[in-house]
Amino acid sequence: MPLVSPPKYVVAITALLAVAAIAGAVVLKPFHGPQPDYWEALSQRVSRRAQVDLFDDFSHGLGAWQSGGNVASGWSYDKYGFVNPGTLSLFDPTLHLTDYDLDALVQIEAKGLRLAFRAASTSTYQAAKLVTEGSSPLPSLAVERYAIIAGRPSRPVLTRYPKRFQSDTLFRVHLKVRGEAFSLYVQGNLMDYWSDPRLAVGGVGLFCSKGERARVYWIRVSHNTDLWGRVCSYLAPVLWRL
Repeated sequence: MPLVSPPKYVVAITALLAVAAIAGAVVLKPFHGPQPDYWEALSQRVSRRAQVDLFDDFSHGLGAWQSGGNVASGWSYDKYGFVNPGTLSLFDPTLHLTDYDLDALVQIEAKGLRLAFRAASTSTYQAAKLVTEGSSPLPSLAVERYAIIAGRPSRPVLTRYPKRFQSDTLFRVHLKVRGEAFSLYVQGNLMDYWSDPRLAVGGVGLFCSKGERARVYWIRVSHNTDLWGRVCSYLAPVLWRL
């Protein structure tokens, strides 16, 4: 019997144990016809469970943000080094994702800021617009959500936040994307919850329309950030090479 090299043996056993503990082992069942590739199935399970943790504070430029195949258009930096979004641009490393958390620290300087998620392209995505209402030093905040499918917008749904804020407030935005369900939090409080099955895969983006201006300090897209997620993030590329 040929000997299996120790590194490969250890990796294989570890991967099998990880998958069994995380998502259930690949079950071998009687099958008539072409035999499935169980090693590939195992690799896919580990890849799906791997950690995603993407962070951008825009200090290294806008190379990761794409708008129709080009680097972010109409975006600029303010005097403090923070970014002012322009036309819709997508965070390129996120475009293949399905479920994730989107976190951002933002400041609305005029009218609003828009978040895109489950974005397949700049013409197909879900969107949530953070809107400031009123011209007083204590404006109110609302969220307007809608979908753009092949360039055609759906009817927007507006939800108002019950409190008022200082006009220079930094908003902590947290969006949970899970299957057909979406949960939006502002300042740690649930602001809206809804479901929409139309888009199953796609990344995140930022933009401001005409008359809107906002400052974005940082954005983070993450998923499976627990111990098993970190283990699988190390195992996934190894398994695909075996």
